[in-house]
Amino acid sequence: MTQEPTIDLTSKARTCSCGHGREHHLVSPEGVYTMSGYLRLFFGISARPTKVKYRCRRCNEVFSVTTDPAILDQHY
Repeated sequence: MTQEPTIDLTSKARTCSCGHGREHHLVSPEGVYTMSGYLRLFFGISARPTKVKYRCRRCNEVFSVTTDPAILDQHY
């Protein structure tokens, strides 16, 4: 007997006031780095962000922030 996955219907999907989600083409991920991370970027060395903010380019609203290691590795 397999167990079906449960879906949490009470959690609100993260969208900006325009209604755009993380995958929308008007949403840009922005990396936030430590001071040494910014120095590495300044000298042209890649650095892993400490968190990623998602900002809508239409309404300029930051509607989601993540520190998930899998997502941080995507923006490395």
